Amino acid sequence: MVVGNSVDLTHTFCNNEQKVDINRFTQLLSNHLLFDHLDKAYMQLSRKISLQFRNAIQVKVKKMKSSSITSTIDKQTVVIPPVDVQILKRQLKGAVGSFVEDKLPAILSNRYNSTILQTQLDHLLYQYCPDEIRLMKQQQEGVVSQQCLLDNLESFLLEIQRYTSLEFESTLNQINQSDLPRLFEKTRAQIAGILIHFNRHTMDNNYHRLELNIKSNKTRHHDWITAEMIQDFIETVNHNEKEEETNIRHFLELSM
Repeated sequence: MVVGNSVDLTHTFCNNEQKVDINRFTQLLSNHLLFDHLDKAYMQLSRKISLQFRNAIQVKVKKMKSSSITSTIDKQTVVIPPVDVQILKRQLKGAVGSFVEDKLPAILSNRYNSTILQTQLDHLLYQYCPDEIRLMKQQQEGVVSQQCLLDNLESFLLEIQRYTSLEFESTLNQINQSDLPRLFEKTRAQIAGILIHFNRHTMDNNYHRLELNIKSNKTRHHDWITAEMIQDFIETVNHNEKEEETNIRHFLELSM
């Protein structure tokens, strides 16, 4: 993980005329935003979704109806399942949580990565330092003046936060609509496969059978990520104003 206060900025600046290497600057800043700011937000979101999946995927023990085999047994006899069902349920909930939290970070990073963000940061520099950028292209130099970035620091910061907030909202909605229903189905199939194994090799199906019970209609309504969760995510990304080593303002000032 890239940590804001330990990033090597040695080659970001050209010593002549206090010029900033644009590519280096936007690369460092995009990595900082994604890793220093987003890791915590990703982790919190993954845990919330994981909890919803665990609550939605339930395991129950079904008692089988009397058969010719059971009819010979005293009706007062209680047949105990060969496994501790409560322990098994807890283990399966843990398996759901681990499976979901293992898959979600890749889904999130595939939807939003440093290349996308770096491209947008480049675009912002064109807006705030257009004359510098035109001159840079004419001279075929990938640099912009330090002073231009300093003069536009506040506006640049606000625009980054505005852009990332809109992008994260759009990205999380896409994940909610497309990725999470598929992930839920994969998770359900994973647990169903485990239950098939237990029913086949451990349970006595004359008496008991493990069954999967889906306790949620979210698979149809696509509301795993609520508007409140999206807002919490964005606030987590942007709330680091008091944490000097990880807030955007501090990183920009370090890079000037």
